[in-house]
Parts: sequence; structure tokens; C-alpha cells
Amino acid sequence: MSYPMTSRKAKLQLLPGHDVYKATHSVYLSEHERDHAVVRLNLEALKAFCDTVTVGQRHQLARERSADQNWHDRGGWSAGLELPPAHSTYAMLEYLNFEYLKIASAFEIHLKARLLSTDHVLQMIDRSSSSSHKALADEQLERPILKTELLSISEFQFDGTRNYLPGLKSESIKFSWLTDRPKYRDALNLSDHQLDIVRDYRLLRNEIHFPGDVLDSPNISAYPGPISNFLVEFINEEIIDWSNQLSAKQAFTFKRLPRLD
Repeated sequence: MSYPMTSRKAKLQLLPGHDVYKATHSVYLSEHERDHAVVRLNLEALKAFCDTVTVGQRHQLARERSADQNWHDRGGWSAGLELPPAHSTYAMLEYLNFEYLKIASAFEIHLKARLLSTDHVLQMIDRSSSSSHKALADEQLERPILKTELLSISEFQFDGTRNYLPGLKSESIKFSWLTDRPKYRDALNLSDHQLDIVRDYRLLRNEIHFPGDVLDSPNISAYPGPISNFLVEFINEEIIDWSNQLSAKQAFTFKRLPRLD
């Protein structure tokens, strides 16, 4: 049985793709879509963290630090002792720039998940779309933009194939905004101590592009103990526990994530 179409919206619903959304825009559809994207981002961040020697081989690194301290306590070279093996330590030092790259990338992904979780827009706003978008793009330079602010300019549009939100670029907001700009930092709901360490890693990441100069990382250096302790605590509380809570709340099919020990 067919029914007469009495509105433009009804006609659009008959077109192929009328219920299809651009994937990176669908995160602004509902709380369910948003939280699913938050968990997926956190899973990517977790992979990057655990792919490092600093986190992935943390127990072996601890054993090597202990063996090295014992070697020093017993007199080291002066006592004729052979230096204990330190394969993980050497691997971390050899690939140090890649360590920084992966850790910084993991933090960046997670910070964007945090911003999305509070209904903020992750993409750069296209100032050329309209005068209203231009004004919002100017605001975005200083503060995160809520999805409701974007939707107040234009709802989802259908291009004949899929639905999308006008005014969004394909690129996401800059990592430096998240660590350096006060209103972005405030929106992330992390302590200054945590964000300052993240900022150190963001700056260290740049070594991969042009290595050579030794960069200062005062917040990492001031941490009382191996930085892996900070990273593991951060991963457990801010990524694993939070993702498990969201998955349980929304009945997602993601496997429960075990905490790192």
C-alpha cells in the first residue's frame, strides 16, 4: 500500500541514504551515539598507550631499575661487577621519540573524547559556510563550542546520499588548544597537574618532526617516581573505568576492559 507524500521531509525519506549520516557527524545525533564514539576513542587511546615500552613493558622496566640500583649499591664497576641486562630500558631509549609520539597521540585522542562527552564539537568550524559560522569559528579560537550552538545555525541537511551538519571541516581542533587555552582546559575536567604533564608530552612529540634539541619537560621531571606510574593511574581511572561505566550504562557490546596492574 502506498501513501501520498504531503511534505518535503516525507519525500526525502524515500531517497536512498535518507537514514544514513556522515560518520563523524553522527556523534552529535544522540547521547547513545555520542557515548559510543567516546568509548571508541578511548579504546584507540588505550591501544596507543599500551603499544609503548613505557606502559607495555613497565614491569620489566621496574625490574631493570631495581637491578641497576642493586648494582650501584654493591659498588658497580669499581667492584668489578658486570652491568645487569637492561633490554627494555635500551629499547625505550632507542625509540624514545616514538614513545613520545604514541603517548602524546593517546592523550590527544582521550582529551577529545572528554570534550565530546560534554556535547562539544570536535571539528573545526568552517568560517566560509555562512556569517553565523564565521562568528562561531572566531569563538572557537578561544573556547569549545557546544553542539547546540552549531545546531542553532543549521540542523542536519541531506545531500541526496547522506545527512550531514553544515559548517564542519574534516579536521579536528588543535591539540595545543586543549592543553594551553584556559577555557578548553576548564572544559576537560582534569586537574592542572594532569594537563601540565599532557602538555609536556605534546611538546616532546614534536621531537619526531625535527629531533636534536633537548626539550624541557618540567612537569614530567617533577613527578615523584617513574612516569609510568602516572600513566597507569591515568589510564585506569580516566580511560578504562570511564569506558566500562559508559558501556554498562548504554548496554554497549564492548568487552569489559581490565585495569592495568
